[in-house]
Amino acid sequence: MKYTEKQINALLTGIYSGSITEMELPESLYFAIADYLKKSLYEGFGGTLIDFTGKPLELLTELRENIYMFSGAKTYTEVKEFTELLYNEDGIKPFSTFKKEALGVYEKYNVDYLRTEYDTAIASGQQGYLWTKIVKDSDVLPYLKFTAVLDKNTTVECRHMDEIVARWDDKIWNTCYPPNHWHCRSSVLQTDEEHLLSSSKDIAKAKKETEADMQDVFKMNCGKDGYVFKKDHPYFDVAPKDKAYAKNNFNLPIPTKD
Repeated sequence: MKYTEKQINALLTGIYSGSITEMELPESLYFAIADYLKKSLYEGFGGTLIDFTGKPLELLTELRENIYMFSGAKTYTEVKEFTELLYNEDGIKPFSTFKKEALGVYEKYNVDYLRTEYDTAIASGQQGYLWTKIVKDSDVLPYLKFTAVLDKNTTVECRHMDEIVARWDDKIWNTCYPPNHWHCRSSVLQTDEEHLLSSSKDIAKAKKETEADMQDVFKMNCGKDGYVFKKDHPYFDVAPKDKAYAKNNFNLPIPTKD
């Protein structure tokens, strides 16, 4: 993420002085996060807005907006946590103490978490674009086969689904379409081979077991639902008084062009 040491210092100084608050969020941090995640979305999808038309363009536009909404919610969450660090039982902390603690929070959100979010945006871009092809070719290739990468890192969610074959319009793909977890490497293959179709019993079993082990934030289909990060994500969990504020993307702008 392109955010310099000078910008980090300005961010923390702004928090400490009160010029940056939950109601006055820093656009520089917001755009740095959004641009970074948008880049990964475009990488996964295979291009930017100017490269597509029709249904792929419609989907990419929705996914892109979700990236901005997510970045706004992430910025709000960060600033809230920074602000909570300002005080101890004796009152406001010395700036040096606050800065040391705040830098740890900054790294947590913008290095550790952001790396995982970047990978998720790539995977969602890939699987989102794939879904547009699945729908387009569904009359001649009506079946989807879930394919997991099987090794020591394979999760139980993807083991449950591996080799399951169901119609493209089966309800299982509403919640168990990849990515199914952080760092998910699974995908689906489109086929016309009806003899590969899993039994209704096996499909129901895989769906039940996968949903039981899957985090709620992944129970979706990015290609159908039009978002990378679901509203169940903790960043979107704001206080009731801030619901309208959050719905308006925390008063942060969403550019119409890249």
